[in-house]
Amino acid sequence: MDKQALLEDVITQLEQNVAALMSAMEKTVDAATNEETVPEHKYDTLALEASYLAHGQAVRLEQIKNDIALLRKTQVKAFSSQDRIKLTALVDLEDSDGVVNQFFVLPCAGGVSIKGMTIKVVTPQSPLGNALLGQTLDDEVTVTIGEQPMHYAIINLI
Repeated sequence: MDKQALLEDVITQLEQNVAALMSAMEKTVDAATNEETVPEHKYDTLALEASYLAHGQAVRLEQIKNDIALLRKTQVKAFSSQDRIKLTALVDLEDSDGVVNQFFVLPCAGGVSIKGMTIKVVTPQSPLGNALLGQTLDDEVTVTIGEQPMHYAIINLI
């Protein structure tokens, strides 16, 4: 599997998110500054709410741009069956029901699903990504989601 192509797909998805977020932010800024949203009384908070939303969108936009810049600098590494899991590892996990899922360990962009595939991005900041770091093939990891422990066996490492 070409992990560099997978990484490029993640970057492309983030760039699409930037475009969509910029469009949404323009509309929100317009709503916050439009003459029609000028408060008529002290309980009319439409413009204030729009300005809070625009600020949140601007913060998210900056975060995504930083993620893109970091991913562009990320060097994809090849892993052997004897290596420990680190950034850019592509890991197959089998849960206790025998279901196999693939995870791509990256420094950011957690939660992104790679289009056309069932590969999900996890980061070291996530419980699963943190549990995977330093593990090797055939190790088992347990992650508690809510109050439910989830058990996974590492069955492949690329």
